Amino acid sequence: MTTPRRRILIVDDEILMVRTLSDILRMRGWDVHGVHAGEEALAFLRSDANAVDIVLMDVRMGGMTGVDALKQIREERPGLPVMLMTAYSTTELLAEAERQGAVRILSKPLLISGLLEMLETIADPPRRVLVVDDNHAYLASLADIIQSHGYVALRADSLSVALRLLAERSPGVVLLDMRLDGVNPETSVLAIRRVDPSVNLILYSGSEASLREGESSDVSRDVYATLRKPFAPEKLVAMLGDIFDG
Repeated sequence: MTTPRRRILIVDDEILMVRTLSDILRMRGWDVHGVHAGEEALAFLRSDANAVDIVLMDVRMGGMTGVDALKQIREERPGLPVMLMTAYSTTELLAEAERQGAVRILSKPLLISGLLEMLETIADPPRRVLVVDDNHAYLASLADIIQSHGYVALRADSLSVALRLLAERSPGVVLLDMRLDGVNPETSVLAIRRVDPSVNLILYSGSEASLREGESSDVSRDVYATLRKPFAPEKLVAMLGDIFDG
């Protein structure tokens, strides 16, 4: 059985940059399509809903910026990973790119080995789930359940450990106790979103009041689901299946 070739759209108004990256990625087994403007990128993506698996796009281009193109892609193709690259940009523009869900923002000149590693991880992500709970027994129990169903379970007993693992291991899902170390859910969610804006976040709690508070607050807009513990393992496993397998 042959492995499906991965497909990438490269967007940069520097023709040499597109050509160089295209040559490198083709040698690594990627199917590559290159364009030189944000408008061209949107037209290409609209021509085929399944045209590519990932987009690598410059921030500052003539006409539409990479951030403006990213906003439009998020509206039309919300699940498509977009990586941005920039030689220079304003803090405000980069902050907006993070808010819009860019999976990575890379500095030019690009380190090719690092770029290739990131592309491999994003295009074919390991089935990693980060469990964050300061109750060590419950943390171990959830991790064991997750691992028994074929996922890689990462464990964190504090927000600081969770943020480090999130940055280093790029899990697809974060399963977070809503009352971790006495930190309110909004603080935890915002900290996680700053590290990885696109990660799927599931909140849980044993307190009905905490769940109601979380579901009625701004936090609820940034989470995949909330669960009340003790919850049936089958419910969690079903959610993970929906996230990872579509």
